[in-house]
Amino acid sequence: MTQRINWRPIAGTIGFILLLFALWRFRTLVGYMLFAVALSFAGRPIVLLAQRIQIRKKSLPSAIGAAFALSLMIGLSFALVQLFAPLFAEQASAIQALDPDKARVLFGRITQWLDDDLYRIDLSGNGLRNSEFLLTQIQSLVQLEGVGSIFGGLLARLGDGFVAVFSILFMAFFFLKDGALFRNILEAITPDSMVERAQTILTRTTQLLTRYFGGLVIQVLITTTIVALGLQIIGVEHAFLIGLLAGIFNLVPYIGPMAGAFIGLTLIASSHTGDATAIPAILGWGLIVFVLAQLVDNFFTQPVVFANRVHAHPLEIFLVISIAGSLAGVAGMILAIPGYTLFRIVAQELFSGFKVIDRLTKNLH
Repeated sequence: MTQRINWRPIAGTIGFILLLFALWRFRTLVGYMLFAVALSFAGRPIVLLAQRIQIRKKSLPSAIGAAFALSLMIGLSFALVQLFAPLFAEQASAIQALDPDKARVLFGRITQWLDDDLYRIDLSGNGLRNSEFLLTQIQSLVQLEGVGSIFGGLLARLGDGFVAVFSILFMAFFFLKDGALFRNILEAITPDSMVERAQTILTRTTQLLTRYFGGLVIQVLITTTIVALGLQIIGVEHAFLIGLLAGIFNLVPYIGPMAGAFIGLTLIASSHTGDATAIPAILGWGLIVFVLAQLVDNFFTQPVVFANRVHAHPLEIFLVISIAGSLAGVAGMILAIPGYTLFRIVAQELFSGFKVIDRLTKNLH
């Protein structure tokens, strides 16, 4: 008697492989969708609050609540941009009104500081003086070809950014309008035997990621407070805005703090209205403030706040962020912890019993 082959598991395996390939092939669109889902999680309480409003004993449609929540988030984003607009406008005016003689004096003091005080640090790696190395880099940057490539790259990024913002907002509206839409999508692509586990994974992931994003807010507040207070003490103008900028940049692991410190120190130097000879000292104290904020972030915020909120060891967080950064750059570093959290929950639900999985998820509740 010929035994019939059960094609259902084979078809399921092939379908799963094709699904993974599709997710990788359209990873940019998937990223937009996940970002839209995150916005919907943040704005869903506003939608629910709007639905409690009744007009002639009828609740407001969920579409109105979704549009209001989305408009509120867009308005807050524009308000944040407007908050920094006077600072950057002042920097542009200061650059236009810059006295060439003072600029030469300031540049001379900075190059002297680089060569005399930082001579132990070889920025070029081949024995070239630090000032000469930086001057060479600046000259290569402002060449015609360099400016053209930068301008072209900026236009391309603006175009990509417009498409990304439109796509995210468009999808976020429907996720806000129908709170169960994302859950329904997951259930539609999940085998019937795995639906209950998929629902558990989604619930646990939502809870942990909510705690994680709450940790991000705490991280921004701590960094902003330390930098703003420190710069205020040493007499820097716009201390709060520079501190807030540093806190926002600090959301990007490793690279963000350095970028925030560089931009902050640049703003400090360009907004200084006193004696130009005092700028090197102010920059030195400002650098100490940024380093202090980073030390607090490395030894308190990261291990205490994030490790406890996602139930992961600080060494795990460091390794995951490093690996994600090497694979996908800055975007990978930003998404490393949420992605690792989802991976651990899925592994615990589907592959518990394996020694490696049990060790990775033993603190996951």
